[in-house]
Amino acid sequence: MKKMVVAGVLACVFAAGVASAETYRVTVKRIERNLYLETNSKVVIETKYCYEYAYGEDAVLKWEGRHGDNWIVFTSSGTKCDVVAVH
Repeated sequence: MKKMVVAGVLACVFAAGVASAETYRVTVKRIERNLYLETNSKVVIETKYCYEYAYGEDAVLKWEGRHGDNWIVFTSSGTKCDVVAVH
């Protein structure tokens, strides 16, 4: 239930284009090079030069808005990738 609430909040924040820095616990799977799908909310996270192969992996997403310092860190490996957009 908690994941559903977090996913709903995440989707609303991205839809509203809020510019404040926020971090989110997400579960992602890689759908193609530099594209990851948040499995609960179906939000697509676009990265830059990210080579992490993830299938249902927990991660932390930091989103400061379109021009902010945005990144995702994959929990199991510790790999950190820049995020360029969230769709």
